Amino acid sequence: MSDSEPNEVDRGVDESMRMFEKSKVGDAPALEPIKPSRVLLVLDGSSQDDAGVAAAGFLRETFNVETLVLDARQTPEGDLTAAVIESVSGARPIQRGEGDSYDMILAALQTHAVDLLIVPCPFGRDFEKVGTDSAGTVIDVLLSRCPCPMLVIRRDDQRLDQCVHQVSVIIGAECDVESKAAAWAFGLSADDATVTLDLVVEKEQYENIKSIVEALSDGATLDPESFSEALTKTHHSIHGAMAKTATKLGRGYHLRPLAGEVALPNPLQNRDKTLLVLPLEVDDRFGQGFAHDRIRRSPHPVLVVPSHVGRGG
Repeated sequence: MSDSEPNEVDRGVDESMRMFEKSKVGDAPALEPIKPSRVLLVLDGSSQDDAGVAAAGFLRETFNVETLVLDARQTPEGDLTAAVIESVSGARPIQRGEGDSYDMILAALQTHAVDLLIVPCPFGRDFEKVGTDSAGTVIDVLLSRCPCPMLVIRRDDQRLDQCVHQVSVIIGAECDVESKAAAWAFGLSADDATVTLDLVVEKEQYENIKSIVEALSDGATLDPESFSEALTKTHHSIHGAMAKTATKLGRGYHLRPLAGEVALPNPLQNRDKTLLVLPLEVDDRFGQGFAHDRIRRSPHPVLVVPSHVGRGG
């Protein structure tokens, strides 16, 4: 077979793409941005508390949210909530429960109806002392059991009010909550924001897929450009919806398919002021690992939108 002749894999991919194009029904509608109305701010005594309180204050000023404040330290010393009540208009403390910190947080979420949780990470330890070594047990548990979107606060110099001008929706695999995550991204984004859809297939995963494709047929190849084009096609619906929403709201919008060599081993090393938004299917082990790894390596605030959340929180 000459290089100019399509191989079986190429024909299969082309046929799949044709079927995909035929399956589309009209254009994707614009998304309705989701904005918070009642938040739970969790304190842990770490340096991340300052950025968490600042985030709550920003959300109060921007969306007039009601703020509930929970000191979730297991062995509290002094009153952390008093200063928050003074600095964040409309904030009020709630009673702490018993058990581990994650038990207190989950119990508070069951008792009080909120549509956004603000939680420091790593919990109970300063980010600068731990860095990217660990996200912490509290975050591990909340990724599996938190019933509402969760804003994870990391570095103190990554304040939410600064980060909402550049918002990145990061998708590592198709899931049912892509649209909700994107709606939250637009809801929190500033009027002059640029919202980006990052379709991420990291190098190791790309190399595994590439090896499988090339093993299926002699002469078959899979280059990053072709793979990126396929990523774009398979995410056509969310891409179209986000592009239309950005136009409607006057936001900037970019699509970035990142595969193989063009997807850096750690694409989140940069210190730009950015809000990351991650859709999460809580029963998907790959999705769990992907979200955990993004949080662990990110200096930025990360909004996790889990699959068991109804629209609007």
